[in-house]
Amino acid sequence: MVKFKALLFLLFFFFIPIFSIAQTVHVVEVRNFEFVPMNVDIAVGDTVEWQWVEGTHTTTSDSTTGQNVWDEPIDIGHQVFRFVITAPGVHHYHCTPHQSIMVGTITATAVNSVDDETNSPEKFQLSQNYPNPFNPSTTIKYRLTEPAKVTLKVYNLLGKETAELVNGNKNAGTYEVEFDASTLPSGIYFYELKAGSFTQTKKMILMK
Repeated sequence: MVKFKALLFLLFFFFIPIFSIAQTVHVVEVRNFEFVPMNVDIAVGDTVEWQWVEGTHTTTSDSTTGQNVWDEPIDIGHQVFRFVITAPGVHHYHCTPHQSIMVGTITATAVNSVDDETNSPEKFQLSQNYPNPFNPSTTIKYRLTEPAKVTLKVYNLLGKETAELVNGNKNAGTYEVEFDASTLPSGIYFYELKAGSFTQTKKMILMK
């Protein structure tokens, strides 16, 4: 399971340029004998990147079960480690050789807000799905400024299309589409809206 998750995250970092999505990365420097900053506030789906500065250390999650478990050396031979936080809550971690004095905390907040919409939208827009993370279904909202041929598709980390939610002509207005992922495995997915010359892609997390 740990190897599968590691592969999932590696694929995520490799394929994210395909979708032109800006991934938020939070840098933590690993020094003698502290993590700087010690406390990090992030959104679910963000990446924490530990960067070696000096010493021989590890970054090790206090939790040994669940989705957010990691244990990696941070030293001169392993200078950078990245991990995507996929669950909300407070995640404590430590350096194993210096556990009594070298600890850190990651506070992850779920992305669950929906943009305010009006009946007469000012621009094309694809909103963040809600809820996110989700299981097994979520709602995707988009708005159009004018009539357009619209497609709304879902892709996995490999860029393979897993669902086509919309394909047709739509009038100007705001629309909501429910995405049911009951048959799909947990992981990171991307949904892409195309309306005329407009294209926008967002990330969502299926957590079963």
